[in-house]
Amino acid sequence: MTTAIHRLNELGQSIWYDNIRRGIIDSGELAHLIAQGISGVTSNPTIFEKAINGSNDYDDALRKLVAERKSLQEIYDTLVLEDIARGADLLRPVYDRTHGVDGYISVEVPPTMAQDTDKTIEEARRLFHTLARPNVMIKVPATPEGIPAIRQLLSEGININVTLIFSLEAYEEVMDAYLSGLEDRLAQGQPIDRIASVASFFVSRVDTLVDRLIKEKGLPESLLGKAAVANAKLAYELFLKYFNSPRFEALKNHGAMVQRPLWASTSTKNPAYPDLLYVDTLIGPDTVNTLPPQTISAVLDHVKVARTVDKDLDEAHHVIQELESHGISMKAVTDQLLQEGVDSFSASFVTLFQGLRRKRAEITGEAEPFDWNQNILRSTASETVSHLNQQKAVQRVWQHDASLWKSEPEHQAIIKNALGWLSVPEAVAKDAKNLKAFTKQLIDEGYTDVVVLGMGGSSLISDVLRHIFPAPAPYLKLQILDSTNPDAVLALKNNLPLATTVFIVASKSGTTTEPQEYFRYFFDAVSHVSSKPGEHFIAITDPGTALVSEAEHYQFRKIFLNLADIGGRYSALSWFGMVPAALSGVDIDALLLNAQEMQQMCKVDDVLENPGALLGALMGSFANNGRDKMTLLMPKALSAFSDWIEQLLAESTGKEGKGLLPIAHEPWLPVEDYSSDRLFIAYQFDSEPDNELMEHVNELRQHGHPVIILPMANRISLGGELFRWEFATAIAGSVLGIDAFDQPNVQESKDNTKRVLKQFETEKVLPAVTELGQLDQMRWSAAHLSTSQSALGDVLKSLLNTHQAGDYVAIMAYVNPTEENWAQLQEVRAIIGRNWKLPTTLGFGPRFLHSTGQLHKGGNDHGLFIQLVAMKGEKVLIPGEPFDFLTLMQAQAIGDYEALQAHGRRVVRILFDGELAPGLAQLAEVLQTINVK
Repeated sequence: MTTAIHRLNELGQSIWYDNIRRGIIDSGELAHLIAQGISGVTSNPTIFEKAINGSNDYDDALRKLVAERKSLQEIYDTLVLEDIARGADLLRPVYDRTHGVDGYISVEVPPTMAQDTDKTIEEARRLFHTLARPNVMIKVPATPEGIPAIRQLLSEGININVTLIFSLEAYEEVMDAYLSGLEDRLAQGQPIDRIASVASFFVSRVDTLVDRLIKEKGLPESLLGKAAVANAKLAYELFLKYFNSPRFEALKNHGAMVQRPLWASTSTKNPAYPDLLYVDTLIGPDTVNTLPPQTISAVLDHVKVARTVDKDLDEAHHVIQELESHGISMKAVTDQLLQEGVDSFSASFVTLFQGLRRKRAEITGEAEPFDWNQNILRSTASETVSHLNQQKAVQRVWQHDASLWKSEPEHQAIIKNALGWLSVPEAVAKDAKNLKAFTKQLIDEGYTDVVVLGMGGSSLISDVLRHIFPAPAPYLKLQILDSTNPDAVLALKNNLPLATTVFIVASKSGTTTEPQEYFRYFFDAVSHVSSKPGEHFIAITDPGTALVSEAEHYQFRKIFLNLADIGGRYSALSWFGMVPAALSGVDIDALLLNAQEMQQMCKVDDVLENPGALLGALMGSFANNGRDKMTLLMPKALSAFSDWIEQLLAESTGKEGKGLLPIAHEPWLPVEDYSSDRLFIAYQFDSEPDNELMEHVNELRQHGHPVIILPMANRISLGGELFRWEFATAIAGSVLGIDAFDQPNVQESKDNTKRVLKQFETEKVLPAVTELGQLDQMRWSAAHLSTSQSALGDVLKSLLNTHQAGDYVAIMAYVNPTEENWAQLQEVRAIIGRNWKLPTTLGFGPRFLHSTGQLHKGGNDHGLFIQLVAMKGEKVLIPGEPFDFLTLMQAQAIGDYEALQAHGRRVVRILFDGELAPGLAQLAEVLQTINVK
């Protein structure tokens, strides 16, 4: 039976079906459409999102894959590629009958790769060779990064459907890439007669945007509904020019096919327009029109079969010229549509994975990450979620709208210059190839170790990386130094092969005290084993800092200039994190791609569907309702990640008497002993399950505690989690009403330390702190406590037994951060938690000063502080300084104690003059003897 589609075929136009779903394959519907004349199928992330999330077609297959413990990526791959393969098999007779002109089905490279040429090429190869069918096309977007990928893939004999073409300029680049790809292949002596490509030129979306601009500008209504068809007709005019050229004729003599224009987005969006506006006007030879189901039905019913695509070309030119004369730039229009197209498909891709995650949770009985059936989450946060949506909070974050956080000009200036982290993953990804080449150079020169000399955000990410991704051979073993304890400095030096070690001096400001002193010490040490010590040093800093000048003076091997509009704690995915990652063998391509996927998820406007925004909304809501202790529950494999989260949350939000207090590495309590001021956040690690942790989580939920579960597929998913937490923290700051990007109180302790060191330089002794008592080799002081007794037990009792609702205990240890000392300090912490049922934190000084230190001074007055200081240590001199590392550490402790005093904080300071281990054991004994109030 001859249909309207067959009659269109006679004019040289193929009609493809812009839809795929398992149900239409199983039911025979697709086979019936092929019999009616459909000669190809296109798919995209939006189509698959609706098919998988919006139907039950895939549920049986999904259950089987979940039972096989497949990851979400493996589930997606299996479901999508099976549909594509089955569709290709149904279309194979068309392909054979038309000698490879028609009979294709298209599958898209994930849109999250749209700005990465190498990843696009790699994924397109994988898809094409996995499907192993000649009538498959791989869809690649016509982005600047996509164009070179298109040329390369075509040269390899891979069929390409170039998607998201809106502008005539981009279309010319696409046609040139096609011809160049064939020329490259021919030069290699390879056949080109069965390589097919279509150029998907999008139509109706042009009218949607241009019509809106016409109305906004008050232009004549006669211009409405004309831009899209005019733009497409001019594209066809270019097609004729390119494929009637001598250049193509030379390829045609070797069997090359034309790259047909494929009219995409041809369903009518405006109900005032004819339903076949973008079909009837674009019919002609060597074209394809891909149509959704409702438009196919209209075509079969009432299409006007006549050659129209190259008619009225003068009118088409006139329409575009008139629009330009009225101030409507087609370049601006098409640039915007390309970005919106990438974002839209990316959002669908993200929503698809969220739907798969929900379906998997339903099958396995796993708790949803944000389970609104847990009433306490819904009742606490639903109003905040609604408010954020009304505020268009997500959009405003991406628009860099500082008023989302603050209205004061001084704050807005800081905020506007602190949002570079939103786009840094793709910026670094573009230069990843050079970073990997630099890594290879170091390995080839025999370097074996890399040490990050930093503090706070400049070094914490490296600590996370070295624990989660141990360096494989031949990459460099990653270590960090963020302690001024002399024993820690000396131990690192003695264990390093200095001759084959490279040091990264990491400081955003370029003036941070600790990295400066580390550099002086290790530059001197390396000078004894190398005639070119500067070759052993790398700097990571902002442009124009003192560190840049110093690095140039000492002839550092390399200087990485970070984007200046990224704060230290938001810099994990910038050079500060990715340089150490690359040198230690982390797959930075995969890590950054994972971050970009999360980045796309965090562009979803609806807070409930946005994994970063929803986490931030929950944290902010609970804090505003008295649950400000963010208690982190981590699988053992991810334990170090807690420290990075701790800094991000505490330094970003601990100000103006508010803040989210992160509780990391806390020894577990019986679930009934946890205070009611907590929100629990637990990670569920799919690839390395921690059953004991999940049992604890379930007990907490059963007891009524609010628990958020964050699923993490594998270690490389860290990239996405870093971005999720940065976005969540920004949103939480908005909910709390604070500037999440300044750190007004960090400087206090720094200034105090400088003053103390200045006094030491003059008087050769550190300022004394009034002491209350001494026991064996311990001495102690206290501030803002009411006690008539001086015994250590009485002083600690005065501190701990005066606790009120909402209080917590912070242990601040200026000691050597060894595993042994950590274990003893954790036992001290456990005693306090068990006996007083208070939340506890533990941080090594001076590291915590750049983390929870901001919250200690700038947050609320709920902290009970215990400062522990080692007074004994090796004398490790700092070249060029009048003080050694032990003096520096003790000065930092005094400066912090004075800052806490100045803020009226309740604090006990304990000095250990002898060996630390027996002193900590004695402290634990004293705590056990205190009668709890």
